[in-house]
Amino acid sequence: MRSMVLACLLGIALDARAETRPRYGGSVEATLLGAPSTLDPIAARSHAEVTVAGLVFDTLYRIGPDRQPQPHLAAAAPIVDDKRTTVRITIRRGIRLHDGSELTAQDVAASLERARQHARWLMAAVQAVKTDGEGIELTLRAPVADLMTLLALPQLAITKAGKAPGDRAIGSGPYSLEGFDRAHRRLVLRAFDDHFAGRPYIDQLVLTWYDTPDGEARRFETGKSHVSARGAAAFAGGQPAFRTADIESPPALLVFVGFGRAHPQITGDIAFRRALDLALARGGLTAISSGERVVPTKSPVPSDAALDAAGKTGDLGGARAQLADAMKRVPKLASQRLEILVEDTRPDDHEIAERVVLALDKLGVQAVITSLGANALRDRVAKGQCDLWIGQHAVPVGAQLVWWAAAFAAGGDDWGAKQLQGGAIDSASASKAFAARLPILPLMFRTVRIWHPTNLRGIAFDTSGRPCYADLFLFGAPSPNRGKP
Repeated sequence: MRSMVLACLLGIALDARAETRPRYGGSVEATLLGAPSTLDPIAARSHAEVTVAGLVFDTLYRIGPDRQPQPHLAAAAPIVDDKRTTVRITIRRGIRLHDGSELTAQDVAASLERARQHARWLMAAVQAVKTDGEGIELTLRAPVADLMTLLALPQLAITKAGKAPGDRAIGSGPYSLEGFDRAHRRLVLRAFDDHFAGRPYIDQLVLTWYDTPDGEARRFETGKSHVSARGAAAFAGGQPAFRTADIESPPALLVFVGFGRAHPQITGDIAFRRALDLALARGGLTAISSGERVVPTKSPVPSDAALDAAGKTGDLGGARAQLADAMKRVPKLASQRLEILVEDTRPDDHEIAERVVLALDKLGVQAVITSLGANALRDRVAKGQCDLWIGQHAVPVGAQLVWWAAAFAAGGDDWGAKQLQGGAIDSASASKAFAARLPILPLMFRTVRIWHPTNLRGIAFDTSGRPCYADLFLFGAPSPNRGKP
């Protein structure tokens, strides 16, 4: 079995009657959950961005079916010295980049060094990176128990010469970039014949995204696209042109409220943050779904624990008490209108923001929603030019250290990075610090549910809830739909 398939966890949709091996060829139009604002893996945060990063770039390790990291670009597990602070990793030989050049230890070292400088929330424990013959050497500030897991994250993927790729990305991944048309919401990828882990079966993969709630489902329903993540049919009582099947990911996508700095005296006040946190009726978020599972949460880490009644309906009394405390320091709270930013190609986020506006309204605080393109949203959030924004993170479900690091980093809080300098993040300490600081307000974990025609096979998800599009193949012609979807 191809090594890429081994990285996928759930429900590979292969027909039990398939007698022959998959064939190479064909073009597939699939979907992204919003626009990728960047192709730079270091900057990848949204589900769309980490999905694209996994198709164009490779990492040293990959998370396997047992949720354990396995060598990928790396030839083997890291070799650690007796003090567990010097780590050597040998790189596989003969790996080609999309431009035909050979991937070298210098590419790997430069990529990780750039990540060390610009992604401290993941690399805080790494003091230095250098080449070491046919491999690299990492100098750690303290032993890191989950180092292989960290090095399997899409943000630590390897780029040519370690440089930020821009819109003409060159990696070593299963697909090379053929075109990136932001205006027409379209990313075209071409199968990379020389991918060291095996060429994808599909020749061309077209990834699209939409700025209307039903645009994706409409296109899928008419048979013009192969994958929908927003429902099999756009109309009540309707059905797709072709017989469909569906598959669902683990709940590895966190949706949260982030805080900007347009009015830092308000959004930086912990009592205001607590007031909004308590006012949110998270139970109602389960209605914001196209059929995928939604798990309301107040924690930034996946958990089996259910919300209590106050978490589901909100605690308006407690929220008003916190707001009264905040108004002692910020009296203009009652007259200030706050701005909430959402991405215009993630229609669900607008509906989520409306729930936030409702919670603020119950507290007597005015708010307005502004929809922006992905690039404009990223730019304004980075500059702090908003009051609130709706964000998301997709992280391997079992990597608690990474969830905690991502949560604090998303809020511009360096608590997680400082803890990671010591090699680990203690969950109990992290939970206590998170409650005291509220760098973000977690709203829900959600799965990704994909509908596809039954002749499209190989559909699966990895532990981050990313669809394994590199494993798709077409098997025969689509079957006309004469019954229910």
